[in-house]
Amino acid sequence: MNQKDRLKVAEAKVESLQKELILTSRHAGMAEVATGVLHNVGNVLNSINVSAMVMGDRLRTSRVSNIGKALDLLREHRADLAGFLTDDPKGKLLPSYLETLADHLAAEQMEMLSEMDGLAKNIEHIKEIVAMQQNYARLCGVTEILPLAELVEDAIRMNLGAFDRHSITMTREFDDVPPVSVDKHKVLQILVNLLRNAKYALDELAPPEKRLALRIAHDGERCVVICVIDNGVGIAPENLTRIFAHGFTTRRDGHGFGLHSGALAAREMGGKLTAHSDGVGKGATFCLQLPIAAESSKGEKNENGIHSSNVVRP
Repeated sequence: MNQKDRLKVAEAKVESLQKELILTSRHAGMAEVATGVLHNVGNVLNSINVSAMVMGDRLRTSRVSNIGKALDLLREHRADLAGFLTDDPKGKLLPSYLETLADHLAAEQMEMLSEMDGLAKNIEHIKEIVAMQQNYARLCGVTEILPLAELVEDAIRMNLGAFDRHSITMTREFDDVPPVSVDKHKVLQILVNLLRNAKYALDELAPPEKRLALRIAHDGERCVVICVIDNGVGIAPENLTRIFAHGFTTRRDGHGFGLHSGALAAREMGGKLTAHSDGVGKGATFCLQLPIAAESSKGEKNENGIHSSNVVRP
C-alpha cells in the first residue's frame, strides 16, 4: 500500500470516528434532555401534589355541610318559622350563624380558587417544559419582555405549599427594576429549582428558624439580578467550583442536573447563574443575572459564564 492509499484509509477512519462522535454526542444530549424533563417536571409535580392535598383537606373540613343542618332546623319549624326565629333560643342564633357561615364559605371558595389557579399554572408550566425540551435541538424559545417580580411570584407560588409545610419564613426584597427580555419558562425552571434546593438545604440543617429571602436588584446598567438566600446547610468551599458541573450533587437522592441545566439556560439568555456560601452550616446565596429588555433589544449581550461569585450576603 503506497502513501496515497494509506492517507485515504486514514482519512476514512477519521471521518468514521467523527460520525461516531457526533452520534455519541447526540445520544448523550438526548439522555441529558430526558433527565432535564424528569427533574423539572418532578419539581412542579411536587407542587401540584401539595395543592391537591391542600384542596382535599379543605374539602374534608369544609363547613358546607352545616348549611344542611341549618335547613333541617328551618324545615322542622316550617309551620311557625317567625316564632322560631324570634322566640326559640336556637332560632334567635340562626340568622347570625348563617351570616358567619356565609362569610366562612366565601373565604373557603377564594382559597380553593387560588389553589385551582396555582394548579392550572403548574400544569401549564409542565406543558411548557416538555415542549421546550422537545425543541431542544434548536435551543431557543420565545423571548418576551416581562416584569421580573411577576416571574419570581410565579416561582414562589409553585413552592408555597412546600414552604408552609416545612415552616419556612420567606421575605421579599424587591427593588423597582426594568423589565427583562427572557424566555419566561426557562427563568421559571431555574427559579423553581433554586427555591426547591433552598428548601432541602433548610431541612438538612434544620435551624431554629428556617429563613428564605428573595431579592431583586439592579446589577450594573445592563442587568438585573434575582438572589435566593437561605440560612441552610451551606456549601463547602471545595464544592463551590463544582456546584454547576453536570452530575455533581451532595444530596443522597439528587442527580446533579438542576443547577447545571439552570446555568446553561441562564447563559443561553445572555445572563449567568452564580453561587456563594461562607461554608458548611452558614447558608448559601444563588443569584440569577438577566439582561434588561432595553439592552437586550439592542443586541448587546453580557459576559456569559458558569462560575461562582462572591455575592454580598445580608
